[in-house]
This record gives sequence, C-alpha cells and structure tokens, in this order.
Amino acid sequence: MFRGAVAAAVGAGGYLAGSRARPETRRADWKPYALEYPLAPPRLDPDTYFTTEICRRELGVPALGAASDCEVIAYYFPAWHPSPYMERLYGKDWTEFELLKNARSLFPGHQQPKQPLWGYFNEADPVWAEREIDAAADHGIHGWMVDWYWHDGAMFYQEQLENGFLAARNRSRLRFALMWANHDWRAVYPARSPDEAQILLPQTHSERDCLRVIDYCIEHYFHQPNYWRLNGALVFGIFDLDHLARQLGGAEALKRTLGAMRERVARAGLGGLHIQSNNVHGHLEGRFREVGVDSATFYHTFGWSYGGRPPGSLSPYSDGAIHSIRQWAKMRGRCDVPFFPDCPAGWDDSPRFGASAHMVVERSPDQYEILLRAARQFVEGQTPRVIFLSSWNEWTEDHTLLPDTVYGYSYLEAVRRACGPAPWEDAALRGTRIYDGG
Repeated sequence: MFRGAVAAAVGAGGYLAGSRARPETRRADWKPYALEYPLAPPRLDPDTYFTTEICRRELGVPALGAASDCEVIAYYFPAWHPSPYMERLYGKDWTEFELLKNARSLFPGHQQPKQPLWGYFNEADPVWAEREIDAAADHGIHGWMVDWYWHDGAMFYQEQLENGFLAARNRSRLRFALMWANHDWRAVYPARSPDEAQILLPQTHSERDCLRVIDYCIEHYFHQPNYWRLNGALVFGIFDLDHLARQLGGAEALKRTLGAMRERVARAGLGGLHIQSNNVHGHLEGRFREVGVDSATFYHTFGWSYGGRPPGSLSPYSDGAIHSIRQWAKMRGRCDVPFFPDCPAGWDDSPRFGASAHMVVERSPDQYEILLRAARQFVEGQTPRVIFLSSWNEWTEDHTLLPDTVYGYSYLEAVRRACGPAPWEDAALRGTRIYDGG
C-alpha cells in the first residue's frame, strides 16, 4: 500500500500529489491558495512560501505592527510518558514516541522523522517538566492549554500534569489550563486512516458526568495559584462543543449543564468559570453567549487528514497559513464572543497514518513567525488579547515548538521574536507588576 501511494504522489507531482491513488476523494475545484499570489522572480515556485506581502494582503493591512501585549498560550499534548491505561493496551513503558521512532520518509525531501533534540524523555518527571517550563517561559510563552482526557471517569495522560508540571519547582513561570479533549479515543498507533482506526474509548456525555469532571478539576487543578484565568475567571476548554451539545440533548440542555458547572465552581469559592469552545463549535457560534460559552478558538486550522483535502496529498505551508487567516476572519464574524486565533507550526501525521495522511510540506520558522505576527495584528484592539499556538509537542502530527533535530530551537526563537518574553518576567526585572492573571 505504501509503495503504491508514494508512487502516485511522486507521479502526480506538486501539491495535487496522491489524489490519483484515491480519485473519489479529490475535490474538482481544489487548488493551493498560494497560487493566487504570483511572486517574482518567475523562477520561484509560487506554491511554497508564505511572505509578509501575502500576509498583509490577507489581513487587509498596510503593515504588520501590533503594539499591544497579548497572552501566548500553547496547546500541550501529554502523550510522552508511560500512562497505565495505555500501558495495559500497548505494553509497559509505552509512549507515543514509539510511532516517532518508526516513522519513515515517504518521498524525496519528506522531512520525517523529526526527532526531539533532547532525546526521548518522560514529561511526567518533574526534572524534565522544569526544563520544558523554562524553555517555554524563556521564549515568550505564557501558558499551556493541556489536552485532558476523561471518558466517563476513565482517565489517562493526566500524569504529565499531576506528577510532572505541578511538582516542578519552577511551575510558577507558566500558567496552565485544561482543554477537555472530549472526542472518541482511537487506536492510531498506527492506523490506515482516522476513520478506520478502532475506537478504544467512546466519548459519552451527561450532565451528571460533566459535574463529575468539574468536581475532579476543583479538587486537583482549579485551586492552583498558576491556573490560567481570563477576566478573573478560570478557563476551561472543550474540544468538541457540538458533540457535548448533541449528547446532552441540544442547546438548552447545554446551557443548563454549563450553568450547573459554573455554580459548582462558585460554591467552591473559586470565582467564575470561563468556558471556551476550542475546535468543533456545532454551528452555535452566534449563540455562544446565550448557552454560556465565553470565548472560542481552534485547536488546529489545517489538520487536513481529517477532511477537506485528499488523503495522501501534499500542501505547502503557505496554504495552511492563508487558510488560517481566512478561518480567523470567518469565525470572528460568526462568534458573539471573543475569538482567539490559532497558529499551527505544521501538519504531517504520517507517523500515525503513513501515506494516507495529508502532509503539509516546506514549513519553516520564518514563515511561522509571519503567521504569529499576523495573529498579533488580528487581536490588536480586542479584549482580551490571546493567541494560541499549535502546539508545544504534537510530535506525531508534526506541529511542535520543542527543539528537534531538523530545526533546533528555531521555532521557539520565532515565538520569542514575534511575541516577546512573558510580561510578568519583564515586570520582575523592572520591579513593577503588570500582570495579575486576570
């Protein structure tokens, strides 16, 4: 299968590669956005680079020059430590690093595998957590939005947070919050495609279970002094709001459940609860305020292996960047609450799906820096000002800021150039407090 799909990719050439192998999935009108902007000199391939000029055209601004501070929050995927549930399925000491170790280049110039520059490490070890915290804070990241897994009381991957991050001596340098990754848990280690991957844990919802989730968070997380707050309220993200609303019974049931979750937090003496829709919004964008959602964003704006472009095909990073900016504008127009842009570093989940993955190619730190500056420009003038980064460490989807053996620290340096150091770090140096977590 791999040989046939790769042969089709090479034979098709360019960024429509792979569609010959599965013609039924190809969209007749699909082409890279980058082709809309011919660049000089003519010999340059117009598909392959996201420039400041293209960025300004998409934003409709004469220059990129956001002056206001903003909070920079990176998504954290905690799959890089042994977790008992996953060990029962895949063996003692198993982590998703095993997929990265077995990843292979599928075509000439394919930059896989990308290995961690630090080697393979256990993120649930406080010593390693401290190193990660310093790397994030030193490069202008203010906090982590941690993917958190709860399936009707079954939990996994929480050890990174509970045993590592919260036990780190320097934990106060970063804020943290939870994004409930409330989707079915599938066996993608590896799999032929996302749809064909076996469901290990289906995600089911009820008001009772949502209150169990909040009770656990109150006991273990919400009282922590460095839990991230917006406008004084604890931030709690939900990956798939649509799934939650449908299983609860619709918008009114969602409103009732989110209200009960807020009441639980208030009765615990912890103040308000800021509920965020993080990826799948269920066409509720114009009713967010009514149902009790306070803000929205995306987890990733061009994860095309999950739909939108042909399996096994390639897209240039410029296409993903342009698509991201257009998605930001579309969502801002739809939402009746603040919308925060997300900046993906890349996308290539071939370590999970092989030649069936959609792969974003020719990414680079300088293009990413331009996208970060675009996000800062986008939130200029709104309150609060937050940008999200995808992500700190999604190694097997190829969007990671941690140093690797291909780019070193270049992506972290791009974040620091575009976003600057954490504001409370600067304040400490000046003896002035400018950030209060509100």
